[in-house]
Order: sequence, then structure tokens, then C-alpha cells
Amino acid sequence: MKATYRSFGLFLLFAACHGSLTAASFSFAGSFVRDNDLQLFTFTLGAPGTVTLRTFGYGGGVNSNGVLIPAGGFVPVLGLFDSAGTAQSGPLQPGPHPTCPPLNPDPGRDNLCLDVFAQVPLAAGNYIVSLTQSANDPLGNLSDGFFFINAVPDPNFNKGFLDPNTGLQGNANWALDIIGVTSATQVGGGVPEPATGVLVAAALLTAASGRLKRTRP
Repeated sequence: MKATYRSFGLFLLFAACHGSLTAASFSFAGSFVRDNDLQLFTFTLGAPGTVTLRTFGYGGGVNSNGVLIPAGGFVPVLGLFDSAGTAQSGPLQPGPHPTCPPLNPDPGRDNLCLDVFAQVPLAAGNYIVSLTQSANDPLGNLSDGFFFINAVPDPNFNKGFLDPNTGLQGNANWALDIIGVTSATQVGGGVPEPATGVLVAAALLTAASGRLKRTRP
């Protein structure tokens, strides 16, 4: 009986950890100083799957960690690269006619929805995400650089986070969720807590441990 419950406990731990490794969500937030600043992130996908990249800085909303992000930030653009820096898509941006929902409108800027929401199927592996202010787009692969950093260097191309779509002043804030991955890290920043996966794993491990203790003679 003791061995049976020990095996059951190990099974629960494996299942919990496996679930958290393949379906965790990670939330990041911060601020730029200049219009042409660049923020990079890395993430690992343990098995083939669809990764969701979603920003909240422009229209705000509640991120995967349950934190309310206020509206008012700049229009973002994302780049997606493999670990060697090879582009996995073109620039990911709101586009000319973004839809709400899932994006949220900014009531202070004509109710426009100019965040990014992208769902990208990827093979297992390690990846890099870039976040810049539109239209500081990636020029191709990561080594090719970015338009307002490398092609036409201009640290103030939007006149201090002015929204080019409305002519209204935005701020320097950004927020990004990376969803459905094993792990994610902000380059030059901290590692966030996954939204739910680790908590579920810990709860199941505690339950299994309790069963083991109660069944010992």
C-alpha cells in the first residue's frame, strides 16, 4: 500500500509539472525612455504548440496574472525569432483594422484598439521576442536590426510617445503576456511567476504528500 500511494504521488507531481511546463502564462510590464528603445524576451516551448503573444500597454486590460494594466501606452510592434535570431514571422502589429475584443479600446484615444494579439504555431525550442514602438519594425532577422535604431536612427521619432494614429499624447508604458510556453524571461529583467501552473503543481504535491503520511503504519 505504501508503494502504491508513493507511485500515485509521483504521478500527480509529474502531471502537475508537465502541465505547468506546457501551458504556463507569463506577464511582463515596464516603461521605455526613448521612442526607439528595444526590449527583448526569451521563451522556451517544451513541445510543439500555439504561443499567444498579447500586449496591454495601449488599451489596457487584465493580464494573465490578474493585474489591471491602465490604458495610455504607445502602439507596440513585436518581432518573433528563433534562438539563432532567424525571423519566424513578419512584424506582429495591430494592423490597419484591429478588432475589439480580444483587444481593449482606449477611451482617451478615439476607442482605438492598437495592441497586438498574435497566436503563432511553433515547434518545440527556444525563441526570442522583441518589443518596440510602432513603426520601429524589425528589418528581418534579429541581426538586421530595427528601422529607427539601425536604418534611420532616431531616438525621438514619435516626438515622445505621441500616438501617430490620433495625434494624442501617449506614455512610455508597455505590457506583454507570453502564453502557452514552458518558461519566459525578460532580457535585462526578472523572471515572472507563471499565472497558475506552479501553484497547481504545489497543491497537488502537498495533497500527495499528505496521503503518503496518512498511510504509513
